[in-house]
Amino acid sequence: MRVRMAIYAAMVALFWAPYAAAHEHHPPHGGSLQVFGEEAAHLELVLDAEEGRLTAYALDGEAEGPVRLAQRAIRLKMDAPASKGGAYTLTLKAVANPLTGETIGATSQFEAVSPRLKGLKSFEGTFQAVTLRGFVFRGVRARYPQGNE
Repeated sequence: MRVRMAIYAAMVALFWAPYAAAHEHHPPHGGSLQVFGEEAAHLELVLDAEEGRLTAYALDGEAEGPVRLAQRAIRLKMDAPASKGGAYTLTLKAVANPLTGETIGATSQFEAVSPRLKGLKSFEGTFQAVTLRGFVFRGVRARYPQGNE
């Protein structure tokens, strides 16, 4: 009986392995995915280092559809060495979009512009508080461009 169960378990594992390995998320805006909770939701970070602009898009657990947030801003405490001025807080403000009907207080897009973002290729930081899909997440680490998954 044990041999049959082992063979069955091996067959199931072989059958499902390609599907498990293929479960990947692809950022729809070409940015970096930051996961919140057990795949409850994502924030996709898109950095325009030339303009010094960081955009965050709130996405569902599969990183496919937008999730509108009620909050007006997302705060990201950026890690920076003392030689670069030390740590600072970046406030990404809610962006309204008349094409999608998103408004301040019900939007999936947040942006910040800062001279400290100009020329950056990578960064790490910590989200202070983000409410996604009814859950409040505090202290979630962000890593750009590799993501935090």
